[in-house]
Amino acid sequence: MRLSKKVLGGLILTLLLGVVAQASEGYKNLFVTITTDNLKQSGMGVAIATAFQKAGVNTTVLIGANASSLVLKKGNQESFGPTGVSVRDMLVGLTKQGGKVMLCGMCAKFSEITKNDVAYGVKIVTPNDVAGALLAPSTQSLSF
Repeated sequence: MRLSKKVLGGLILTLLLGVVAQASEGYKNLFVTITTDNLKQSGMGVAIATAFQKAGVNTTVLIGANASSLVLKKGNQESFGPTGVSVRDMLVGLTKQGGKVMLCGMCAKFSEITKNDVAYGVKIVTPNDVAGALLAPSTQSLSF
């Protein structure tokens, strides 16, 4: 099934409105895991993470597995249709808004990715870092 830009944009807007309402009810943190390099899935995950961050929810995105290439600072990436920018650029934008982007350290090692290879704001992390962010009080999680 193919989603149009308007439908996807509408879904993101609806989610954002729900997030704003729920954020005032105690949701303080969002932890988003992205493990796929599929443009539609990873792009939607980052778009939702950005919406949460803009709504005042502290947002952390963990990138791992097949998605590891999305944080590389070099190389061309296709634009995510509804936003018009690449997933990498969306992640950089998220960090500039105060969100956190973490690359799984084990995935980085497996793919031979170093801190010099990743885009602005991306941190290569340990399992302890992941656990700390995921288990923080009032944290909700999503996976893509």
